[in-house]
Amino acid sequence: MPSSILPVSISARRVFILGLVAGYVDALSFVDLGGIFAGAMTGNTTHMGVSFISGNWHHGLLLVGVLCVFFLAAILSGLMRLLWSPAYGVMVMTIFMVVAQVVHGSSLRYWGEFCVLPALLAVQGETIAKFSGTPMPTIVVTTNLLKAASGIAEWIASYLAPDRNTRPVAGSIFLPLLLWGAFLAGVMAAATGLALHGSFPFLWPVPLLVFLYRDIWNTEPAGQDDN
Repeated sequence: MPSSILPVSISARRVFILGLVAGYVDALSFVDLGGIFAGAMTGNTTHMGVSFISGNWHHGLLLVGVLCVFFLAAILSGLMRLLWSPAYGVMVMTIFMVVAQVVHGSSLRYWGEFCVLPALLAVQGETIAKFSGTPMPTIVVTTNLLKAASGIAEWIASYLAPDRNTRPVAGSIFLPLLLWGAFLAGVMAAATGLALHGSFPFLWPVPLLVFLYRDIWNTEPAGQDDN
């Protein structure tokens, strides 16, 4: 059944939840894994190259490992999205969040989070890649800032030269900027939790993921699916 474009209001709540989770997990991984990001593979690749050139082989090899975990998890997540419902991706994210909490309080804390957190954000990146007709990754910021800037440029150009330029699609400016704001809010929430030494850091986002799972699942009977 062909999928219809979701209203911006529905995409907005999904973008907010996913941006919040991405920023939150990325910030926690950076602290718990000693400067390694769970989702920012651009930053990890930069640090990897610098580490190898500076002779810090231990850190460089750790970054190679994270990149491999992320890449393999993304392949498996892509297969899951193509063969089954994208809602299952959110279910897997929820399971990974619970697993991260379990290993967080154990002797396997470092290596457990090393494997689980990059896999979690790889699943997120592959689960939903389009919102109200706008392709948009939810685990990176740079691409979305460029998308928002491009949308603003298109909007201005449509007034200055309407014969050559069309108006950008609804949400193409708002949604990327919302993702950036949600990502920042997630980072700040993680930093606040760490400063307050909060308990169960990986369980706090679980209710949001449960809501997101139901939200995605409920749109499928209507043929609405922005994956």
